[in-house]
Amino acid sequence: MSYKLNKPCNDKERADFIVKYNHKQGLKIEETENAIYALLENEIMQNNEPIININYENELIESRKALFENEFFNTSLGWIRRKVNMKDGSKKDFLSDLLLQIKAGLELGQVVEIITYSQPDFSQEISEEYMISLQERKNATLEFIGECLNRTVMDFGG
Repeated sequence: MSYKLNKPCNDKERADFIVKYNHKQGLKIEETENAIYALLENEIMQNNEPIININYENELIESRKALFENEFFNTSLGWIRRKVNMKDGSKKDFLSDLLLQIKAGLELGQVVEIITYSQPDFSQEISEEYMISLQERKNATLEFIGECLNRTVMDFGG
């Protein structure tokens, strides 16, 4: 249930309410003529009153899916993380920093292993531990290289 500060209220009460619920807890603040509300994440305002958003779960699923599809791209081998963590702790962009080295390794006849991901169940929280459980090591292929090059072109705007 949302939190409410009735009006009239003084500036200090208003500021304290906003700091407590928005700045410290991240709740959305909505103001009406008669009150200030701090909405829980599954609430929306309707007719100047907070109510449960019946579309919340679907919106959360769509939000998780959009975030995932922004951070990963799909290939025939599975989903690939765009920003990968290297063994030394550094981060690399898969397409711009690693793709040509993977391609060169294949052309030299080496087996190049990459980490792919299965698509998550967006109805559950997408934690790093959950993502690790979706990992699978696969060998890069020339088809995969072509798909990555096409993704680079699509990202560029082609």
